[in-house]
This record gives sequence, C-alpha cells and structure tokens, in this order.
Amino acid sequence: MTSNGFLLMENILDILPVGVFVLDNSFHVAEINSALETFFGLAREDTVGRDKRKLVAERICHIFENGEAFRKRVLATYDDNTYIERFICHVLPINDLQERWLEHSSQPIARGAYQGGRIEVYTDVTDRVLAEQEIHWLSTQTMQLVEKEKSRIASNLHDGLGQTILAIKFSLENIHESLKKQPKTFERQQADLKKTITWIENMGREVSSISSNLMPSMLGPLGLEETLTWLKEQYASLYGLDIHYQSYGLGDRRLPADLEVAVFRVFQESLNNIIKHASAKHVELKLVYSHPTIIATITDDGIGFNPDDKVALGTGLRIMKQRILELNGNIKITSQIQRGTTIRAELPIQDNHHEKI
Repeated sequence: MTSNGFLLMENILDILPVGVFVLDNSFHVAEINSALETFFGLAREDTVGRDKRKLVAERICHIFENGEAFRKRVLATYDDNTYIERFICHVLPINDLQERWLEHSSQPIARGAYQGGRIEVYTDVTDRVLAEQEIHWLSTQTMQLVEKEKSRIASNLHDGLGQTILAIKFSLENIHESLKKQPKTFERQQADLKKTITWIENMGREVSSISSNLMPSMLGPLGLEETLTWLKEQYASLYGLDIHYQSYGLGDRRLPADLEVAVFRVFQESLNNIIKHASAKHVELKLVYSHPTIIATITDDGIGFNPDDKVALGTGLRIMKQRILELNGNIKITSQIQRGTTIRAELPIQDNHHEKI
C-alpha cells in the first residue's frame, strides 16, 4: 500500500466512532484509530508496529475488570485465526480512563495488504449495558414485591380462612355425631350434614392448594431442599401422581432468596401444567447443584405438546420462562405428542449475564 493509501485509511479510521486495531499476518499492530486511543489510553506512535501479544500483556489487559480472561480470550484468536470472536469487556476508571463497557468483535482479514492478519473492533455499549442492568434491577424488584404480596395473601388464607374452615368442619362433625344417636327420623339430616362436611373438606383442600401455590410458608425457614420434598408429597397426595424427586449436591445449602423462589416456581409451575394438561401418571423431578449453576429438570409421561405452539405452551410456562430469563438463566422445553415432556431450567448462582473481562 502506498503512503497516500495508508494516509487515506488512517483518515477513514479516525472518523469512525468505534475503536479499531488492524493487525498484520504476524499479529503486529498495523494501524489503530483515534477512538481506540481514547478507549485504551494508547498513543498511535507508541503502538503501531508493536507485537499485539506483548501489547495485550504489558499495556492493555490490566485496564479491564478481568484482565486475565481478556488476555486469554484475545490471544486465543491469534493462535487460531479462523473464527469470529465477540464478547463484552469492562474498562475500569484507572489511569485517567473513562469507565465504559466495550463490545469486542474481531475476525480474520481475508484479502488485501493485511491478508492473514486480523481486525478488532471495539464498540462502546455502555448505555446499552447500563440500561439492561437497570431493567434487570427493576424486574428483580418487581418480582420480589410480587412474591412478598403472594406470601402475605398465602399467610392470610392459611391463618384466617383456613383456620375458620377447620373450625366449621370440627363443629359440623360434632353435630353429626350427636345426630347419629338420635332416632331414624334424623337420617336425612345426617346425610345432608355429611355432604356439607365433605364440601367443607374440599373447600379446605382448595384453600390449602391456593395458599401453597402462592407461597409455601416453609421456604424461608426450611430452605429449598425440604420445601421441594414437601411440594412433591403435596402434589402426589392431592392429585394421585407417582412423583419421584432426586437432589444432588444441594443438601442444606441456602441460595439467594430470589433464586430459591425461582427454582421452586419452576417445579411448581411444571407440576401445575402437568396436572392441567398432560394426563401423566409418572413424574420425575431432579435438582442438581453444581456451582456456579443450579439445574432443575422435570420429566413426565403425559400426552405431550408442540413446544413451538405459544397457545399450547400456556401462560404459566411463559411466565416461568420470563422469570428464568430475568435471572440470566436458560430453559429448554422438549416434548413429543404421546411421548411426554421434559423441562430443563439452568440458573446461575451468581449474575454472569455479561461476561465482564
């Protein structure tokens, strides 16, 4: 390339709002632009011509939140210069640098004067990352408020209406026992009273079911492991399902409150969906704690459905998917008609939505 060509390329690069490294086929710096100088605190005259590997180790990696991860990620592209790389890195406010989040995007140079080299582009995505963090925070706060309100309603149902129904049931049973000692003229009244007692019992079970669906009171004091065991027994008893529950690695460990609620909701909503739609007889529940993730898997032998059908997916499962995404997790639903359904949700124990390096 002629000197005029280099000057033209330099001028073009300098008007770009993104930071750019142009590397030759030996991964020495052939060119950088003004935005790159600002982002990284580098000077063009001290940078062009240098071995990029050494530059990363000596001048660049320490400005990032996780400099070692940045170094490994970038140097790997020089060892295998065949693929496109993309990640977000967090520049710290040190050495007069402005704190910012940059998206690294790089790929091999396929032709031209720097064929066999690599071009690296750094886009300032600070506004986007901060907006995502704000949305995530607001969503988390909203979910916590919803769960708190559910807990309050569940407590009122259990302690108020639930106890009242129980008292009425005991009172009616006492009356029924008294009538049994009376002449046969009271047989019809005894039968009617027995029906009423049955209705009251059903109402009590319904209140108990609603209360537990809103929020199990034992999740806070007992933790996730014992609460899921209770959930399994509750649904097996109420709905006659054959449910097997296995847990690996969690034991008595306590997780962040919002994560425990989210995992509980995955199992609960999956079981609700099975009861409403699956016509299943057997259900397998599995919980695996493997730091830094926790994995919940629910498998049934029901009628299955098309997981791509939003109507078939149902409101409950859609809400569950949204909750998991808000916690930076992922969920996979696999199902075949007449061959059952498997739901697998994986949630991070710590926030790793953005790999900040």
